[in-house]
Amino acid sequence: MEEDIVPVVPKRRFPLLPLIFGVVLVVMIVGVAAVVYYQTKLVSFPAPSPTSSAIALASADPSPSPSSSPSASPKSSPKTSFKPVSVIPSLAPTPTPVPRPTLDIRFGNPSANVKQTIDQGTGDGRVINREYTSIQAGQFDEVSSSWSPRVTVCFHMVSDQEIKGSDLKFTFSLDDKVDVEDNLGQYDKLEAGRLYDWCHDVTTDIGHHTARLLLNGDKSLKESNYVNDVARLEWDNLKDNVAPNFTLMGPNDEGTSGTCLFPQYISDNVTAYVDLKIEQQIDSASWSTFSGTRYCFVGTKGSQHTYVLKITDARGNVNEQNKTFVLY
Repeated sequence: MEEDIVPVVPKRRFPLLPLIFGVVLVVMIVGVAAVVYYQTKLVSFPAPSPTSSAIALASADPSPSPSSSPSASPKSSPKTSFKPVSVIPSLAPTPTPVPRPTLDIRFGNPSANVKQTIDQGTGDGRVINREYTSIQAGQFDEVSSSWSPRVTVCFHMVSDQEIKGSDLKFTFSLDDKVDVEDNLGQYDKLEAGRLYDWCHDVTTDIGHHTARLLLNGDKSLKESNYVNDVARLEWDNLKDNVAPNFTLMGPNDEGTSGTCLFPQYISDNVTAYVDLKIEQQIDSASWSTFSGTRYCFVGTKGSQHTYVLKITDARGNVNEQNKTFVLY
């Protein structure tokens, strides 16, 4: 018996190459379509150009850039307006703190005083006559030159740090003329917060005077405050206004010498006796210099006469006395 022969049908196979080619072709078509689409979008909605951003940075006007189209999408407007804000803070320099010096030299309170001293020749040392501070009106009466009068100004100064005395320079001016330029080398150092004095004899000349002390005028010390580095003091040396003192004695009958008058107890508070001007006038005659110790009239008994004695000191103060009498 013959066996039935079943034919073997081979399985159908799909070719792989056409499939790959088809996929590649589809990707290329999609890519071309995407490129065409995005190019169309960029032409319709242009983004802000770099030139527009630069204009916005330089301009303080918040209005839109002239290069922006009125039909631009809302997205393009915020980008143009916000770019300057994000860039400006990065351009501002950050300040570097600089430490300030703390050294401050100033005058104490009162900043200065002026005093007059005299030595009356008794050998007991100096005597303070008057003293004024910088907030008072200093006025000194003229005194006798034989008392060796002196007028002295003293300045009081203080620093907030320790300073070598030789480093602290000063200029002292009297009546707007420089009188002393030096430093405080007499002090080894000025301790912080302590008062130190600098004193100087000035003048006894009559009139108004001004003393001025400038500390660290050349700015050789790094001070933070120069407001209180100048002290100024003013005062007046008053001329003597007291007239000489004397008493006119007489008339006395001195026999053959006649009727005599004479001054007694002559003195002056400032002018020495030898510098006093003593004059006399007899009746209506001119003034003449008084010499000797007295003046005597010799003439007719019972006749009337007038005698005047005048004494003038160095400042022009006058004391005049007279007597009218009848000869004995």
